[in-house]
Order: sequence, then C-alpha cells, then structure tokens
Amino acid sequence: MKIKKLIVLLSLLAFTLLTGACSNESSTVSNKVSSTTTTSVEVVQKDYRSFYKPVFDDYEKILSTSKDTSAIMNLYESLKVTKRPINSWALETAVFQADKMRYVYLDLNEDGVEELLVGVEQLDGSYFLTGLYYLENEKPVLLAEGFVAGHGGARNAMNIYKGGDILELSWSSGSGDGIGVLYRLNSNQEVASKIQEKEVRIPGNNNLHDTFGKASSELMEFSQLDWQEFPTSKSVSEQKAPWTSEKSAKLELFIKGWGERLGQPNYKKGIAGGDVGPDNLYTFGNGPSEKMNAEYSDTGLGTAQYRIVERYSNWDKFPDIHSYYFAITNTGEAIVFHSPTTNGGVMYLKPTENTEIQAEFKRLVEED
Repeated sequence: MKIKKLIVLLSLLAFTLLTGACSNESSTVSNKVSSTTTTSVEVVQKDYRSFYKPVFDDYEKILSTSKDTSAIMNLYESLKVTKRPINSWALETAVFQADKMRYVYLDLNEDGVEELLVGVEQLDGSYFLTGLYYLENEKPVLLAEGFVAGHGGARNAMNIYKGGDILELSWSSGSGDGIGVLYRLNSNQEVASKIQEKEVRIPGNNNLHDTFGKASSELMEFSQLDWQEFPTSKSVSEQKAPWTSEKSAKLELFIKGWGERLGQPNYKKGIAGGDVGPDNLYTFGNGPSEKMNAEYSDTGLGTAQYRIVERYSNWDKFPDIHSYYFAITNTGEAIVFHSPTTNGGVMYLKPTENTEIQAEFKRLVEED
C-alpha cells in the first residue's frame, strides 16, 4: 500500500511540474505575441513644406530688390526657373509691394500634401492671389498667377474652388477678350490636369463659373487664413554697401599713378569710346562667349552675379585700347575684368592678368 501511495504521489508531482512548465511556456509565448502585436510601426511623415524652399529663395531675392527697372530686369537671371517662370508683371508687383507680400500653406485637394499660396494684402484685409505653387514629384511648380500690368492692359486672376480645382483667367482690360483654363490638382504629387480651356470675355453676359461647370458657392475664402510675412534678409537699403564714394575716389587716385607707371597716363572713367549697357557684356577667352549676368551699381548692391561699380578705359590710345571693369560678385568677391574690345555695341571681358590692379581693388572692397 505504501508503495502504491508513493507511486501516486510521484505521478501527481510529475503532472504538476509538467503542467506548470507548459503554463510558463504558454505565458512566455503569449507575452512574446503580445509584445509583437502591440509594438506600433513608426510612420515617417515627410516635411512637404521643405520642398518649397526654392520658391522662398527666389522671394528672398525679389523682396530685397531695389525698386529700379534695371535691377528688376536682372532678377530673371538669378531666379530658380521652374517649368513656368514668374510673369514679369507679377515680379514687378512683388518688388513694389514687398511689405505687403504674404504666403500661406493650404491642402487645397485634401490629399495630405500642402500647396503654397502667395498674395498681396489689400487695404480691406483681403488678399489678391499672385501665385499658386504645388508639388510635382517633390519639386515646386507655379500653376496659376494673378497680376495687373502697369501698362498695356494685361490682366491675370485665379479662382480656387473647394476640392482642388483652379480657374486661371488671362484677359485684356481693353477688349475684355481672354482665355480661361480650369486645372485640377491630383493626389500623390502628380502633374495637375488641364480640365478645360475656353475663350472668355470679361465682363461678359455669361457667369464665368457656369461656363466652366462651377458655382460661386464652391469658391474658397482666403482672408481668414493664417497668412505669414516672407522670411527675408535685409532690404537693399539696409545692407552695408561694399562700395562707397570714398573708395571710388581712392581707386581713381590709384588708377592715375598705376597708368603712369605703365606709360598709359590717360585712363578715364567710363568707356569713353562708347559705353554699353550691362546686357551687352560677354565673356572672352577659351570656349564660346557667353552673356554675363551683370548690372551696373554705384554701391555694389544688387541682384546680378556681377555688380560692376567702376569702369576705366584709355580710348584716346585707339587702336591700342584697354578697358577695365571693376565688379563685386553676389558672393562678395572682388574681380577686375579686362576687355580689348574696340568696336562698340558689345564688350568682351575676361579676368585681368594684372595682379597689381586686382590686388588694389580687392583691398578697397574689403576695407572698412
């Protein structure tokens, strides 16, 4: 009997140990499964706004440009041109109303990717939209514009409807004749679709919304949005000029002595035989000549790659003529260009090989 009781007790003990082990293993597996199933996958959200940086880079240049016609014209050479460059009238509007330019992000078609709107704040607190940018494969594209031409009667405006449809209107204020194009923003940063394009007359007998299958009730309201000022650097007037009248006088004094040492005492300011505009300056040297991105500036401030502050030539020594252009680049570098050109209209320039004149100009530019 004792043996039987012992066998029963041993059996019960073995069973208890076995079921306990299974229970622990089951608990471990359960915990592993629970741990696995409750761990969330981190979703990385792209910063779509960062893709609009090229637009802000352009507006930093635009809004810091002086209200000068030649300076505005030179802007085009330095802007990051996309598939559709900014219209010249929209550009001029931004320059002359820099203090009123604003921007706002808005997901117009509700696909999770924001568009960028640019507008001019009006006296009544409303906004006249001057630009609408969207992302196409993570690159900003100008889709529609608004502007009023300073002369000639050209007009542009846009209507933005709920859901992501944009109607851009282009017409002449004189005749009222124009073109209307209805675009649709697509998801996944795909190219915007052109839905309709029709001739229009503004003002006309027909409702423009009806003409394109839309209704005024679908129009979006933008005045209550969180419009922001553009983050710009100091305006041109606030920047410290790298070239001054004092430096100009010092350069003139240097040129006089330098020319005499060379046996060329007749250097005068300007290109005496026929000065040319900055648009007619070209590179000279190895390879084909290329038009230079240049402008004339008394201060060295501007928007072009080369801001030419001084010009000297000894035109009275024709045909043995030497012309020098003193330029400050958009990165602050001082460069003296030499030109042997003797026929007016176009000048061909290359960096001078004369180290003395180059060193003196560099010293003056860097002088406080």
